[in-house]
Amino acid sequence: MKKVLLLLMVILFGLGLVACNNPEDPTDPNNPTGPQQTIELTYADWADPGLTQKMIDAFMVAYPHIRVTRRTEITGAGAEFTGNLVIAAQAGLLPDVFATDNVPTVITAGLTLDVAQYWNADPETALVYDNIASTGVYNGKRYAMPSFQFLKGIMINLDIFDRANLTTVPGKYRTDLNGYPVKDWTFSEFIEIAKAIKNFDLQNPENIILGFDTWYGSPDFQQVWPTMQDPNVLYDTWDGTQFNYTSAAWISAMQTKVEIHRLTDGTTTRLPDSVFVDGVLQIPQLGGYQIQTGHGAMDIEGSWQFWVINDVKERLNETIGFWPYPQGSAGLFPPTILDYQCVSAQTEHPYEAYLLAKWMTFGKAGWEARLDILEAEKTAALAAGELPTYLDRFPVADYPDVWNRVYDLVDGIQGIEYTLDRIHLSKPDLDKWLPGYKDFWAWVYDPENPYNFDNLVIAGPSAVAEYALQWQNRANEIVQQMYQTLGQ
Repeated sequence: MKKVLLLLMVILFGLGLVACNNPEDPTDPNNPTGPQQTIELTYADWADPGLTQKMIDAFMVAYPHIRVTRRTEITGAGAEFTGNLVIAAQAGLLPDVFATDNVPTVITAGLTLDVAQYWNADPETALVYDNIASTGVYNGKRYAMPSFQFLKGIMINLDIFDRANLTTVPGKYRTDLNGYPVKDWTFSEFIEIAKAIKNFDLQNPENIILGFDTWYGSPDFQQVWPTMQDPNVLYDTWDGTQFNYTSAAWISAMQTKVEIHRLTDGTTTRLPDSVFVDGVLQIPQLGGYQIQTGHGAMDIEGSWQFWVINDVKERLNETIGFWPYPQGSAGLFPPTILDYQCVSAQTEHPYEAYLLAKWMTFGKAGWEARLDILEAEKTAALAAGELPTYLDRFPVADYPDVWNRVYDLVDGIQGIEYTLDRIHLSKPDLDKWLPGYKDFWAWVYDPENPYNFDNLVIAGPSAVAEYALQWQNRANEIVQQMYQTLGQ
C-alpha cells in the first residue's frame, strides 16, 4: 500500500510540474502567435528516453495540433512498468499511449481501448506481416498494436572460431571457407559444432571455451524447431487454436533439449557441481555472461543484446557475429520476439492516441522519422571516432524503402543479412500476447507440479512423450479458457 501511495504522489507531482512548466500555453487564446495545438496526449514506455523524446518531437511536427508529454514518473521496465501502469490507472492517470510487457494483464485490468475501428480502416495495417497482425486481437477486439520484432538468432564469437580452425566434418557439420558455420546450418550441426569447439579445460581455465549459452536457462529447441519443419506450425506448435506437444517434431526437439541440458561438460553453460564450493563458483572464467567475457563460442540470443557486439570489440578486440537460427527441413522461418503498445481506455482522444501509437510502433512515417534520428546519430558517432549503436529492433510491416535503410544500421554485424532477407517469413513468440501462456510456464516450473521441467530433466529423454501429453493438456486448458473470455 505504501508503494502504491508513493507512486500516486509522484505521478500527481509530475503532472503538476508539466502544467507549471508551460507558462506559454500554445492553446491559450491570449497567445495567438503560438501554434494552435488543441489536443493533449501523454505517452510512456521504458525505451531509451532520448530516442523516445526525439520521436515524440518529430510526431508533434507531423501533427502540430497534438501536443505529447512523456510520462517519466511511471518507472521500471517489463513487468514492473506494467504494474506501475495499473497503479496509475487506479488514480485515473493512465497515459494515453503506453507500452506493456503483457497484453492480457493490462486487458484484464481494464487499461486498454479496442482500436479495431481505426486499425481496420488504416490501409497501412494491410502491410503488417500476417503472423504479427493476427496478435493482440481477442474476440474480435484489438487491444494492442505490435510495435517491434526483435530477432532471435545465434551470437558467434568469430575470433574463437578463427582460433579453432574448424573444417567440415562429413555427417556432422559444415563450415565455410573462413571456418565459420554455414548460414543454412541445421539443428544437429549446431549441436555438433558446440561439442567440437568447446574446451572444458578446468586445469587451465584461461583456455576455457563453452559451446553455447542457452535461452533463459535452457535450450529453446521445442519452441523453435517445429516451426522449421512445417510452414504452417507457429511458435511452440501453437496453431491459432491449440498447442500440439504430442507431435513428433515437438517430442524430438524436447528430447534433444533434455539430453543437452543434462550435460555439464562445457557443451552449454550448465556447470557441474564440482566447480562450486558451498555454492560459490571456484573458476571465475566460468562465470558471467559468456559471450561477453570471451569464453562462450555461441549464444542463443535476442537482438536487444546487440550492445554486446560493441562492448566485446572495445574491451576484448574480438568480433561477435549474428548467425541465423539453425533451420529444419522446411527452411528458415526466423523466430522473433514481439513488443506491444496500447491505447488507454481512459483517453479522451482515441483517434489521436491511435495516431501516436502507430507513429511509435508499426507506422511507416514513424519508422522514417526513427531512421532519420538513428542515421544522424550514426554519422555523429563515426565522425567522433566511436562505434555506432546498432539497430536492435525491427519493423513489423513490409515497407521496402524502410527495410533498405534498416540494413545500413546493422552494417558490420556479420551474418545478420541471412535472417533479414527472410524476415517476411518470421514466426513470432507468444510470451507477451497469448493469454494464459505465462501461467502455463509458471506451472511448468512449479516445484509442486509432478510434471515440472526439473523432474523431466531428471527422468530424461525417454520420459518426454509422457510429459508432452500432460503439458499439452495443461497448456490448452489454461490458454483456451482465458482466450475465450478475454475482452468480452
